[in-house]
Order: sequence, then structure tokens, then C-alpha cells
Amino acid sequence: MQNHLGKYVYSVLIVVFVAAAFVAGWYFHDYRGQKQISDLKQAPVDSTLALSAVPVVAGAVPFTKNYVGFVTPIHEAEIQPYISGYLQKIFVEGGEYVKQGTILAVLQQDEYLAQMNARKADVVKAEAALQNANSYYERIQKAGVKAVSQTEIENAEAQFLEAKASLEQAKANLALAKVNFDYTLIRAPISGVVGNVALTPGNYVSPSSGTLFSIMQYSPIRVVFALTDKEYLQELSKPRPFAGDEVYVELANGQLLDEQGAFEYTDNAVERRTNAISIYALFQNKKRLLTPNAYVNVLLKRTFQNAADVTKSAVYLTESESYVYVIRNGRVVKQDVRILASEGSHFIVTNDFEPADYLIVQPIQAADVGKSAQAELQTKGHE
Repeated sequence: MQNHLGKYVYSVLIVVFVAAAFVAGWYFHDYRGQKQISDLKQAPVDSTLALSAVPVVAGAVPFTKNYVGFVTPIHEAEIQPYISGYLQKIFVEGGEYVKQGTILAVLQQDEYLAQMNARKADVVKAEAALQNANSYYERIQKAGVKAVSQTEIENAEAQFLEAKASLEQAKANLALAKVNFDYTLIRAPISGVVGNVALTPGNYVSPSSGTLFSIMQYSPIRVVFALTDKEYLQELSKPRPFAGDEVYVELANGQLLDEQGAFEYTDNAVERRTNAISIYALFQNKKRLLTPNAYVNVLLKRTFQNAADVTKSAVYLTESESYVYVIRNGRVVKQDVRILASEGSHFIVTNDFEPADYLIVQPIQAADVGKSAQAELQTKGHE
């Protein structure tokens, strides 16, 4: 009996212990769950923005701008005859390079040579007449008024002065005849390349015949291109316009001329129709690759110091300002910039950045300024 009662009590204790253990386990599990929920509610939310950005690289930024230009000679000459005559000989052909003073053609000289010889004879005759008049005048003066009359003295003086004037006239006529004779030799007034020659020996030419030869100077030569009035004013704001700039030309076949030009001068007025002003650059053109009246591509190269190259899509433009957004010290900052030049999909801007700035290259709202941010670096460009 007692054994049966002991077993019963033992069984009840086991049941109570198991129940107590279950209740304790449930309470502990519920407490942990509630605590985890409470901890989640109390944990701070991470509001840091992850933004596509690239490091700002500042320094010397090279820049090239293209302009359409055309080639023009510094000197060109259209040669016409000063006198009339038949062409005796032609010494040049079209496309030939000649130096200044080269004889291009000769007119028949017989008539002009005869005129020059006749004028030489007139000079000799006038010199003899002057010598005689001078001798007679000297004798009359020595004789004095006691031997000859005053009228004879005055006549002798008049004859002397007349002979002297005749000699000067004869010399002038000789000089003119010599000029006309020299004009039978048609010379190149400048060095350059001769244009098409359509003359043949035997052609009769005169001052009214028009151009016989055309010559264009090839070296040096000018290339002309135009800046807008705004670009020109920017140049004038420098201590010296085009200081530090380099000018090159690309030929029609895409070949880059292997010499640098030199800025020569600007025109004296802006063209009303285009609001542009012509700029003249000088090239030595020793290989004669620049041909007058040809169009070329002018490359104006310059380097902006202390500047940055940024993609246009990252720059915000309004009527009154231009700016970008950067990540600076872990926060979004609005940074004003001044655009120096535009090239393709990029702007060159003033370096108003701090060394550790990251340029934000994705769209962003003004409300994000001041928020915490981290850069997701772009490794394949940011066009």
C-alpha cells in the first residue's frame, strides 16, 4: 500500500516538474522574442546615400578647338605690260616657282633700243652746246662792258642757261627711253608661284591687254579663321591675346601640317552677319602644302591651368549659375563652377574643388544637399 502511494506521489512530482519546466521555457522564449523586437525598434536606421561618383582630378587640362579656315597669300601680283610690243620670248611656265627679279618674258627691243640710243645722242649734242655757250659766256664776262654792250652780255647768259636746260631735258628724255627699254624685260615683282601661262611668242601686248602673268607668294603664307565676338572678348581679357596658345592646321586629306603657326594679327572689325572677327596666323609653308584659297581645319590648342575636366551631364546650368554636386567629407555638397571651355561631352571648369572631392555623376535633388553619402566609384567612364 505504501509502495503504491509512494509511486503515485513520485509520478505527480514528475508531472509538476515537467510543467514548471515548460512554463519556464515558454516564458524565457517569449521574453527573448519581445526583447529582439524591442531592440529592432530601438536600432538606428542607416540613411547614408550610395551615389555614383568619380574622383575630381584637377590640374593642367589640354584643350583643342576646331575652326574652319582658308589659306590666303601675303603677296600676290598680276603683271601687266607697261609698254606695247610683240613678245619675243617667254622664260617661265605655269606652276613654276620664281624669285623676285626673275625675267619672265622679253618684248622685242629694237624700237626701244633705237629710241634710247637717239636720246643718248641728244645728250651728247646738248652737252656740246652747253660747253660752247658756257665758253662764250665766260669770254663775254671777261671782256666787260667796255668791250661789249650790256645786251651782248645778257644774250650770252641767256644762251648759256638755255643750253643748260636743254641738257637737262635731254638727260630726262634719255632716262625715259631707258625706262621704256627696261620695260621690255618683264620681271617678277615678288617671289612665288606662277599661274597659268596662256601666252606665246609673237603675241602683241599693251597696257590694255590685261594680266600677262599672275604670281602668288607661298612662303610665308597666311591662314584666316574666325572667332565669335564672345570668344574674342575672352582673348582680350588676357594680358596678351592667344598667350600660350598653339595653332595648327589639318589639310583636306586629314594630314596634320608638321609645323606650328604664329598668331599675326586680328581684323579691325566684327563681321555683322556672323558676329565673328577674323584671326590671321602665319605659316612658313616650306613644303608648299598650303595652297592659296584652300580650306583647312584650324586646330587651336591651349592648356587650362588649375582646371578640371567634368562630364556635361554632371553640370547643372541655370540663367544665373552653373554648379555640380560633390561628396565632400562624407556629405553631399553643392559646388559652383565656372565653365572655361566645352569639348564634346565634357566641360572644362575652374578648379574650385577640394582635394578629396568626388563628383556625383547621377541625377540628384537639391534636397539631398547635406545628407550623408558614400561614393560608388565609376570605373568605365562617366559619359
